[in-house]
Amino acid sequence: MNEYALGIDLGGTKIYAVVADSSYKIISDAKMNTPSGATPDELAEAIVSVGKKALEPLNLTFDQLDGIGVAIPAPVDPVTGDCLHATNLGIRNFSMKAKLRELTGRDVYLGNDGSLGILAEYHCGAARGYNTVIGYYIGTGLGGGIITDGHLHTGNAGLAGEFGHAIIKYNGRRCGCGHKGCAEAYCSKTAFVKALRKKVFKKGLPTLLPPDKFDAKSKNIKSRHLAKAYRAGDETVRAVIDKGSVMLGVAAASASAIVAPDCIILGGGMIDALGEEIFTVFKQSFADHLFGLDPEKIELRITALGDPAVALGATVLARLRGKV
Repeated sequence: MNEYALGIDLGGTKIYAVVADSSYKIISDAKMNTPSGATPDELAEAIVSVGKKALEPLNLTFDQLDGIGVAIPAPVDPVTGDCLHATNLGIRNFSMKAKLRELTGRDVYLGNDGSLGILAEYHCGAARGYNTVIGYYIGTGLGGGIITDGHLHTGNAGLAGEFGHAIIKYNGRRCGCGHKGCAEAYCSKTAFVKALRKKVFKKGLPTLLPPDKFDAKSKNIKSRHLAKAYRAGDETVRAVIDKGSVMLGVAAASASAIVAPDCIILGGGMIDALGEEIFTVFKQSFADHLFGLDPEKIELRITALGDPAVALGATVLARLRGKV
């Protein structure tokens, strides 16, 4: 064994792997697009393939690592450490933990992606020094995580921190989970694209989004295209993203009434691409809807780790053997 740990972030659009040393410095990384329509076995093979690519420049094999962690966009059972269901990826009744062990020859520690993002920020990022922290990660969906009294809070069946599925508007927009009014139905790339399709192709509003990247059938789009249109003054894109940012402020204020955090972190691909613009609208909405606490007593921060946060959190999970 050596000082390096491997962390892999399985996302809706890409798989990203990092090799980090004991001070959480990234030594090597690799990425690939998440294979569309892949079976669970194929997803596991893709995860392992990206991990190998990250190890190649260091001439390392899986058995030489301090540990391997994988972030999954779904709840992970805190008792078994396994993820049997990831609806967004088509995983049902499939042991990802067992399959990854088969492919790597090592125990692989699994964690929810949003939870691991905030775990990394707590250990080596923007949330260092704070005792109770919540985080929101705006990407294809809306992930989240909770640190309470210095420990990752996973809750019953690993479902704590699923802030994307906190209902913030009764009988509101339909979410991919089947419910209505979830935060993810307002603030996520999936939600943005759905709202933009309605505005552009049903209401006829103009947009600066490139037609080869966005059309009437689009379900997702890269964050950089949304950011470019927003900054170029695309009023349609601005209206959709600003509405999502307002609703995220509502969601965070509601969560604060339950958790009473010292610090709130915003991260994910959309924050990397459009952080200050989203943060400005979010901060005002948060203050407008917060109950009981002085907004000045809750530190609001943008991720210090950026896109690698989730993969880095997977290395923390691996080093601590899941005891976070």
